[in-house]
Amino acid sequence: YTGAYRSPVLTASQLTPPLPPPSHRSTTKMTIADAAITQEQPKDLEDGSAQDPTSNGSASSSGNPNDSGTLHSSGPSRSKLERKLSISQQAQDMASGKHSAPAFLRWLEFPFRVKNINTHISLEEATGHAMDVSARGPINQTGSFVGSAMMRLAAAQAGGRNKSVYGIEASSILAVGSLIVGIAAGITMPLVGAIVDHTDHRKAMGSVSALIVVLSVGLQVMLSAETWFACFIFEVIGGYALIMHQVCTMAYLPDLTHDYTEMAHYTSRFMMNQYLVQGAYTSMVIAISFSPLGLSNLSTARLAAGLSCAIGVIFFGYAWIFLFRKRPRLRVLAPGANLYTTGFKQLLDTSRFVFKNYKALKWFMIALLFSPEAGAGVVLAIAVTFLTFFVKMDVKEIAVVSLLMLFSNIPGAYISRKMCRWINPLNSFRLAELMFATVNALIAGTVTGATDKDKSLVYFYAALVGVAFGWMFPSQRTLAVALIPKGQETEIMGLISFFGQIVGWLPVFVFTVMNENGVSMRWGLASLSFFLVVSFFFTLFCGKFEDAVALVEHTSDEYLDNFKRKSGVLELNSFAEDGEEKEKPRGTDQANYSD
Repeated sequence: YTGAYRSPVLTASQLTPPLPPPSHRSTTKMTIADAAITQEQPKDLEDGSAQDPTSNGSASSSGNPNDSGTLHSSGPSRSKLERKLSISQQAQDMASGKHSAPAFLRWLEFPFRVKNINTHISLEEATGHAMDVSARGPINQTGSFVGSAMMRLAAAQAGGRNKSVYGIEASSILAVGSLIVGIAAGITMPLVGAIVDHTDHRKAMGSVSALIVVLSVGLQVMLSAETWFACFIFEVIGGYALIMHQVCTMAYLPDLTHDYTEMAHYTSRFMMNQYLVQGAYTSMVIAISFSPLGLSNLSTARLAAGLSCAIGVIFFGYAWIFLFRKRPRLRVLAPGANLYTTGFKQLLDTSRFVFKNYKALKWFMIALLFSPEAGAGVVLAIAVTFLTFFVKMDVKEIAVVSLLMLFSNIPGAYISRKMCRWINPLNSFRLAELMFATVNALIAGTVTGATDKDKSLVYFYAALVGVAFGWMFPSQRTLAVALIPKGQETEIMGLISFFGQIVGWLPVFVFTVMNENGVSMRWGLASLSFFLVVSFFFTLFCGKFEDAVALVEHTSDEYLDNFKRKSGVLELNSFAEDGEEKEKPRGTDQANYSD
């Protein structure tokens, strides 16, 4: 490709670069690079005036011709001309187009396109993220329908909610499933991270894990009194695969941008997309269940599983076939080593490296030990058990609670976007955790039984919990991306997942032990607030957010250069002086990593 992509920093000499070859799949008349160059040019360049080089947004010149015209700025007023091309932008510009979606299918992605707030360009991988989380939303929600029905079937087989079946108390079935998923994820996620980090199979891992999730949910349509335990096994398998899938997608997230204000915009919009699709899905299930068809709890659960499977096939399939792109391996496996031992050795080495060099990231990961992770299903397992057996809500009533939470997630995600810009992602995450802990404590303290008054209180609190959820998780994602040194995303995302899962099962374990010993579920629910407050406490040791971001800022340039080198962007001349073609090392085939 052209010399316009040789340097990640756009200089004044590149204001009118040669156009790259036209992409087979383009949604704008300009390439992303052109838009980044021409977007909002400063006034001083338009009229030819020069500013003091020490002022923000100024142009500086020196005797060095290579430095001439380079734009320097600092702070929020950084010029668009100095904006670096992200990995996703470079990958999209390099695309050959042979794996683009056919024209008659592209209408599917239009509602999910998210424009960058600075360049106003829609990246294909950003659209892929929006479609991916929109598939995960209904699949997560299926747990409330199937989980409640599953526990009722287990209780019926055991002879009561406090009776045991397969050695587990019926009312603890869902909690035990979440416990198994959490422990398995905590042990094996470093291995998953090593596979993605030391091979070029990041996209393949994301695709396969999505397929396993969809199949696990789809098979739950056979839920019945005879098959509920088999569906429980599928629930565990699907829950684990979903966490593995999140590790793969999280590794793509930092590639969208290295500007945390842009990242806050992306993550909040992704969550809004998820909640809208999840809300529409839940509304459809509720509408059909309350229709003249008069569906039972079991039939409603089957409907929910089948519908979420169909949504997952469409959105996961489109995103991972047409939108997400391959990535080169970041590291080469040492001679004689294997991925299994390398994964755990890397976990130990990475932990030491992070704890020694990145204070804020260290305390953030320690805080995650006690903060419930949405993908693990910890909160869902406890909430569904509490509503089913303590408040005595049926599947349809629980679905209404879920619907209230979902539509409240949307203003929560909007609050997250604003707060990340106003008070930074770290403080936004702290406040969201405190809100969630407070509302959860109020539920445990004021919902005392199964009366109509108690159910009304649950509906009210559901809206507040929805705001807290919608606020907390986008802030957490934005904070994680901001604190991670670039070029180690997959490795450290695996480490973050490890810290989020290794004791992420502890709240559900406490809830299960208390339930098995006859302690009121109210106190088991209240234990969530304790863990959230502890998580908040550890975030106080992170220090200043600005200092933490400055510490990893230099790694963005190194990562961009490393990607260019491994994907072949800098290998513009592949011929030796004598006219013979040079031998390309592994990882320099542009088409390999653009499609």
